[in-house]
Amino acid sequence: MTRRYYRLRTPAGGPTTVRVTEGADLYLAVGSGRRRMYLTPDEAWALWRCLSEAVASTGEPPSWIRVHIAATKR
Repeated sequence: MTRRYYRLRTPAGGPTTVRVTEGADLYLAVGSGRRRMYLTPDEAWALWRCLSEAVASTGEPPSWIRVHIAATKR
């Protein structure tokens, strides 16, 4: 199975990681893995839509978020 990882750290150092396993689910870990969730692709799309609207309602995005995130194998 091919797995891809996408990671981004907040300025305070807290990581957010999403693991995508080809042909399976997505795995989301926030804050050093203390908060974890498995999602189907449909659930991930619904979460993305809800989060994007909710976070956009809080104002302009911070400058540190405007980075390219490349997938890694680990």
